[in-house]
Amino acid sequence: MGEKRSKELIAIESATDVFSRFGYARTTMGDIAAKARMSRPALYLLFPDKQAAFDRVIAEMDRRTLSEIAAVLPTLKGLEAKLLHACETWGLHGVELAAVHPDSADLFDLRFPAVQRVYANFQTLIAQLIADAARSSRVGVDAAEIARVLVYGLRGLREGASDVEDMRRMIAVHVATFARALQAD
Repeated sequence: MGEKRSKELIAIESATDVFSRFGYARTTMGDIAAKARMSRPALYLLFPDKQAAFDRVIAEMDRRTLSEIAAVLPTLKGLEAKLLHACETWGLHGVELAAVHPDSADLFDLRFPAVQRVYANFQTLIAQLIADAARSSRVGVDAAEIARVLVYGLRGLREGASDVEDMRRMIAVHVATFARALQAD
């Protein structure tokens, strides 16, 4: 079992690298197998097809990002600082990756159910972060809906950002607007 697990980890890391460089459309199972230094038949024992490998890569990226965010949140004070950390960590990842590897943009394509789950998971995290503030604010909308607007707003910012630093600035304004609206008395 341990050997299969280590082969699976190698395959996931290799698939992450290949998908990150070439995106979904240009990646083949042969590319992943070559990067993992295993035969294609061995790779197919771990993942029945490219979509399964992609889904696993996206789920692992999501798990790592959410863990990274969660590890820091308890050290931050105030809603705005927590939202800023979460949104920068989550929202800059794709922009930074696409700056290095332009073909990686399809890793964030909402046509993929795995990517839709990433958005849903982040929305849940944001809704949890803002739940108390949303209840006591005069915004009059529940935390889940506010989180949805905030998260999909980040997607729109990515479309308009000229580079990573521009995205960082826009995230700061976006978060400040939401956090201050929720805290207004």
